[in-house]
Amino acid sequence: MIPTLDFFSLFPMILGVLLLFFGRKLFWLFIGAAIFIAVMTLVPRYFPHHDSLIFYIAVGVGLVAAVVGVFLQKIALRVAGFLAGGFLFFSLWEDFAALNSLPWWLPFVVGGLLGALLLSVLFEWALIVLSSLTGAYLITEGLSLSASTHLAALVVLALIGIVVQGRMKKGKNRQPKE
Repeated sequence: MIPTLDFFSLFPMILGVLLLFFGRKLFWLFIGAAIFIAVMTLVPRYFPHHDSLIFYIAVGVGLVAAVVGVFLQKIALRVAGFLAGGFLFFSLWEDFAALNSLPWWLPFVVGGLLGALLLSVLFEWALIVLSSLTGAYLITEGLSLSASTHLAALVVLALIGIVVQGRMKKGKNRQPKE
């Protein structure tokens, strides 16, 4: 039986596909998506049972962040790198770590610092890797997969995104100068 997808599950998957293949080119989308994910992940911990309201707030805040990101690129990208790195590390930690007795925010902060540092030092490749991982995560979260299948699908999709975006980057560099 094919699961039915509603707007609330389809939107993150579409966002994930865009990030997977165009995260570097559409950096503002990556910024907005990182904020969207942070709101969707953190706010329900404090305000449960308001899923649709939180979703619309997350979309709105993400859109504002994307617009701000166009004008304040460096700051916004570092914040997005922090949020994406924190979210990804936290999610993997929560799914696979044996020591879940640590406070939830600790793996988030560690991953966030790594994400922000990567974006600061290795800007383009870090943007490609983080946007591919984030896109892959959004896609796989929308599917009903076991933990091991989820991880395998996440890795495969992220690698596809990294290769596609890396080739697009190389293609841009090979264009003859006029």
